[in-house]
Amino acid sequence: MIRSAVLGVLVGLVLVASCGSKKEAGTGSGSGGPTPTTAKLKVAVSIFPLYDVTRRIAGDRAEVHLILPPGKSEHGYDPTPQEIAKLDGAKLGVAVGLDMDGWAENVMKSAGDPKVLRIGEKVKTVPIDTKPIEQEESGAHHEGHDHAHEHEHEGEVGAPDPHVWLDPDRMILITQAIAAELTAMDPESKDIYAKNAATLTASLKDLDVKIMTRSKAWTKHTVVTFHGALAYYARRYGVRIGAVVEPIAGKEPTAAYIAEVIEAIKKNKASALFSEPQLDRAPGEVIAREAKIPLGELDPIGGVTGRESYEALLTWNTDQLEAVLK
Repeated sequence: MIRSAVLGVLVGLVLVASCGSKKEAGTGSGSGGPTPTTAKLKVAVSIFPLYDVTRRIAGDRAEVHLILPPGKSEHGYDPTPQEIAKLDGAKLGVAVGLDMDGWAENVMKSAGDPKVLRIGEKVKTVPIDTKPIEQEESGAHHEGHDHAHEHEHEGEVGAPDPHVWLDPDRMILITQAIAAELTAMDPESKDIYAKNAATLTASLKDLDVKIMTRSKAWTKHTVVTFHGALAYYARRYGVRIGAVVEPIAGKEPTAAYIAEVIEAIKKNKASALFSEPQLDRAPGEVIAREAKIPLGELDPIGGVTGRESYEALLTWNTDQLEAVLK
């Protein structure tokens, strides 16, 4: 995590350097330079999936910056001074919230303290299952467009699962929330934001239908994940999570718990164990070898080659699951 004192020093140095360069360029008042034009709305976004939808809604009406570089884990990240400098002057921040990307909010605040939209507060959430080992085989359930069961875990111990963006249906609500916030800060561009949000929403609905159709044809349904990022996707498309190796990010599981996971894999006949490209693959290799199942990858973040849009990211993940569940 970022130490606030160090971050403050870094940001201070960046801002001083930025001011100096502007004066040297002759854009300050009384310099005789050209009159500055109205600057675009500047937006800082914590992770790639939210960045992708924000930039598509904004179009050319806002300058959107991604804080977390593709390939890095969303659970704690220390930015460089150069990365902080890009956020100078941001008026709006977009983050997940739900205690996931507080590091990104600290960076935003230190670089100008923009208004922060926490998208986790705009959709229904489910709690993190702190003992996520299924003991009995149960039928797979597709969430579809029925939200009635989303409250079934209310009252259980466990903080809200922050990985809400991995459900396209929830991403439609997130799209609406981002469009509304951009409109509130830049009302002159409301028609553009509304049009772009409508286009994006249509694409997300199409994505949802395609994944739903594919998942209903799968003959197997159980997988094991290293990190608990798949819950919302799994609920929507009928995937059963037989176990999660590391239920809480950054908290290393005990040897006894790992033994339980391996036993659950064998008992529930899980089709594969999935790690993530942002994580160390070695622990997953050990468990997969011991349990005698394939080891694959599911990417919750994207932004890399082949996963350069939200739709491409979800399609790629669906491809990985389909390879073992069809």
